[in-house]
Amino acid sequence: MMEIDGSHGEGGGQILRTSVSLSAVTGLPVRIFNIRSKRKNPGLAPSHMTAIEAVAKMSDADIDGLYPGSKELVFKPREVLGGRFEFDVGTAGSISLVLQACLIPAILSRSPVNIAIRGGTDVNWSPPMDYMRLVHLPILSMFGPSCELEIRTRGFYPEGGGEVSIEVSPAGGLSGVELTSPGKTMEIEGVSYVQNLPKDIATRVEHAATKKLLEYRAVKIESDVRKGVSTGAGIVLAARCENTILGASALGAKGVRSEVLGENCALDLMETMGSGATVDEHMLDQVLPYMALAKGKSTVMAEELTQHADTNMWVIERFLGKRFEVEKVRDLVQVSTV
Repeated sequence: MMEIDGSHGEGGGQILRTSVSLSAVTGLPVRIFNIRSKRKNPGLAPSHMTAIEAVAKMSDADIDGLYPGSKELVFKPREVLGGRFEFDVGTAGSISLVLQACLIPAILSRSPVNIAIRGGTDVNWSPPMDYMRLVHLPILSMFGPSCELEIRTRGFYPEGGGEVSIEVSPAGGLSGVELTSPGKTMEIEGVSYVQNLPKDIATRVEHAATKKLLEYRAVKIESDVRKGVSTGAGIVLAARCENTILGASALGAKGVRSEVLGENCALDLMETMGSGATVDEHMLDQVLPYMALAKGKSTVMAEELTQHADTNMWVIERFLGKRFEVEKVRDLVQVSTV
């Protein structure tokens, strides 16, 4: 049985999600201990439990120690199953974090997978669903699988009420991807969204971002105005380059002017674009499992190696035996599988 220390490195929920996902696809049972022991509220939170339960259903797994506050978990998978699944994170728990855990078994399933998840689509400390749609899934498709994501309803903190569905078409395995240069920027697309708020807010965010991006010819930012259970606003931008996609996002908050929200998101994207990186800070962490599961070598270029990414590499290497090599190349960090 694989033994994973949940307090290693960054010591957060990503250790749990990566561990159970890789357990599912390798068939290796895993014991995770010291779960989130460094956190203010240690042990399993409800959002972590949903991700674990979801992967368990997709891999017909047995679980011991799955309860709120648990600091030790044993996960024993049988076989990754295709088909249709529905999961509910509850209130505004992050849908995207549950989806990240589900994607690993889904893309290696023997048959197509359809997943519906309810919870929070746009909440702090997790990728917005439009980031998943515009950045994460297009980069995943470079490895082979095809995914179609629909944001049915949006969910913000604290009420939630969001729902997404995703269709995953496995490719029978992943192929390595070499992303050593972003290449020319072809276009910038994005979405400025509000729910239960005036349309004018979405327009102001959009205009502020567009104004900062004037040096780029093809910029298309759409406004998405909805009514729903919860209230909120945000923006996601994606730069489509010759060889990759770079993203940035910003979530609305009380006291933050619409113009500032749009400008800051555009500035974040421009900083990443100007660095020569081929994955943004958040995608680096998210792409690592795909790189390690793929046949052949994979390489990406990042602005820096975050503790989050370093911890994820440690977990992945334990399960797959495939090693990551990190090198300083000019002002960037090159991460490759060996």
